[in-house]
Amino acid sequence: LPSLAVAGLVGAVAVVALLNVPQQVRAAPADPAPEAGVQVEGVGTASGRPDILRVTIGVETSAENVDEALTAADEAARRVLAALRVADVPERDVQTVNVSVWPRHGHEGEEITGYTARHDLLVTLRSVDQAGETIAEVVEAGGNAARVQSLAYALEDDEAQQEQARAQAFADARRKAEQYAELAGRELGDLVWVNEQVTPSGPIPYAGDSAAGGEAVPLAPGSTTVTVTA
Repeated sequence: LPSLAVAGLVGAVAVVALLNVPQQVRAAPADPAPEAGVQVEGVGTASGRPDILRVTIGVETSAENVDEALTAADEAARRVLAALRVADVPERDVQTVNVSVWPRHGHEGEEITGYTARHDLLVTLRSVDQAGETIAEVVEAGGNAARVQSLAYALEDDEAQQEQARAQAFADARRKAEQYAELAGRELGDLVWVNEQVTPSGPIPYAGDSAAGGEAVPLAPGSTTVTVTA
């Protein structure tokens, strides 16, 4: 009797199993025909408290000519870097991701009235509880040129969450496969294939044109969720 293949996607995991009618011993099954089965999807999630914070901190300055704008941006960037060193942020966790200069135009859009220069640093903060204080100190060092572009919490090692989400996704897919087998009057057979997709939680945006130092920036880490779909 023909067998029915059931594809089960597991929370970022695709699972295919054979549905068989009880029968006598037979040779190893050949690849099932595409029309011989159905595909199901399972989803699993697991959360954890973020242990790192990635924040983009920049400086932006304007002047009448390129050299003045770039020099002012360089000086502000050096102050920011110095503040990060004082805050014990390792050099390996600070990366320049953008240096740009562009002209400013007048109301008519043709005459160049000056230039703006910008530096952006991607900073990884590993002390999440102290991140708000560190950001405030760095912004204070940058002065009015400081910009906080964005931030995103993350788990540096989310393997445990992936394993938990994977198990949930697989179980979810199996339950669906078993139901389809029952509805089809078959028995759930061999696993045929598995495909996995893992989706971490997206970044949490935070933006501001500038910020004055002094008090720590209030931050709420919340939790980071890993999703597996199959």
